[in-house]
Amino acid sequence: MNPNSAIDWIPAGQRHGFDDLVFWHDKGSVPFVARAAKIDTIVLGPHAGARFPTELQPFVADGLTRRKQYDFSDVITGPLGRAWAAADPHVVFIECPHARVALDPNRAPPPDPQADLRAFFERLQRQHAGESVSFSGIDAIRPITFSGETVLVPPANEAQWTALTGALASVRALGHDAYRSACDQVINAVLQARAPDAPLVVVGLHDTMNTKMRADGALVVERPPADRLPTLVNFGNRGDANGDALAQPLTLPGAEMRRIADAWAHAFGIGPSARADAISLNRPYPGGYEVIQYGALLAQSGRPRVGAYQVEFLREALLGPKATAHLHQPGGDWPAVDVAHLGSIVGALVEAGRLLRA
Repeated sequence: MNPNSAIDWIPAGQRHGFDDLVFWHDKGSVPFVARAAKIDTIVLGPHAGARFPTELQPFVADGLTRRKQYDFSDVITGPLGRAWAAADPHVVFIECPHARVALDPNRAPPPDPQADLRAFFERLQRQHAGESVSFSGIDAIRPITFSGETVLVPPANEAQWTALTGALASVRALGHDAYRSACDQVINAVLQARAPDAPLVVVGLHDTMNTKMRADGALVVERPPADRLPTLVNFGNRGDANGDALAQPLTLPGAEMRRIADAWAHAFGIGPSARADAISLNRPYPGGYEVIQYGALLAQSGRPRVGAYQVEFLREALLGPKATAHLHQPGGDWPAVDVAHLGSIVGALVEAGRLLRA
């Protein structure tokens, strides 16, 4: 058996256009230009794509399983984002087609990808030797999972470095660049179609489990307390635990961030006593590259009711109890989407949107 046969591959050379990556209500019958004026929520899925482009196959570790591949991405946010956009005529969803191993859209594009990747492997060697290291700032191309599993095998010589760098460059245009172009097209179209005083937010949609993977594939290794998500969602606007400003600019005003959190709490049926356990602001995630970039872009537009924020769902909340229990067991597969459970999440999101527009 091909050791990589479990991996979900994208055919070599496959291009992704606007219609492949962008999803909206009544997409099959209404063109996006006709929908743009009604859009007030642009949802980005930078980590929704879990598939690997076939161009990277010679460099991907033989022992990687489908579970390791999918756990490496926020794969459930793809069906969630598409269903959310289909159910709410005010929402559009843009999905990155490639996994972050090709180039992570939620990281600043590196000026020299090979230099960063070399630095990553060098620090990884030091980590294996027992040194405490950080990969922050050099992980736009990430060659290991967050559980430490090898995804890209370190090149053994300069010829392999040249081949890997060339493959990464070729797939960047097919995945990352196509996604970024679709994001820019959507935001520009909506800004042009919306009234100058109409509200508009960009939402970065993510998820993370509170457990990492054990060697046998079971997702049961608990994260440190400081890294754990609440039972439902963490919102990030680059502020403090109340959504108010710290040293850096907010991507969304604190009062609006709190209003959104209140609407979600009501829509998801979270009472006051459970609120602190279910929803957090900027803890542990204050928001990454995309919300910073698009938050600044919207602020520069001069419009009064615009901004960006990051949504980091607890993945267990999106998967549902059956799929979560499956992933707590050893294995290399990934459970099917619990459509009914995800539908209940979408229903709450649509209700939260209704409350915010009331």
